[in-house]
Amino acid sequence: MAEYLLARSEGTIGELAALLTDAAVAAIESGEEAVNRRTLLMATYAGPTERRRLFERELL
Repeated sequence: MAEYLLARSEGTIGELAALLTDAAVAAIESGEEAVNRRTLLMATYAGPTERRRLFERELL
């Protein structure tokens, strides 16, 4: 789990906090009420690289 979190947040504390916040919201909304692999996948979080790609696509 730690490796997954590190990879998805790209190793920054702020990104990790954002990912866990989004996963917590997904957990509550789904009724799961726990942050686990499933709720992490349901999170609407987009990492820095993904956000950069989306931004660059919008510029074209």
